[in-house]
Amino acid sequence: MQYLITLLLIAQAVLLARGVSAQAIYGPNGNYVGYSQTSPSGVTNVYNSTGQNVQSFQTDNGQTNFYSPQGAYQGASTTPVYAAPNSTINAPRQAPQAPSVKGW
Repeated sequence: MQYLITLLLIAQAVLLARGVSAQAIYGPNGNYVGYSQTSPSGVTNVYNSTGQNVQSFQTDNGQTNFYSPQGAYQGASTTPVYAAPNSTINAPRQAPQAPSVKGW
């Protein structure tokens, strides 16, 4: 079950589109383990390789709520915060440089 939740979070990153979409899920050895399907309302259902619903989740305002196949609430997690691309964490500040004129 923990393995599927990990796959869910990976699939969530891939399924940000708002139309109905499906995404195959593969295990670490490349074996097919199921698929996820996202509805227009943003609910993602995860199915195992035999087509049984094993998990559902929905993300709203950075919080992901998880539900069992029967619809019972199972908990929530918050979206991690990522640094901006090409930024260095804890880099020392650089003093502003005076403009230079070349050719004089």
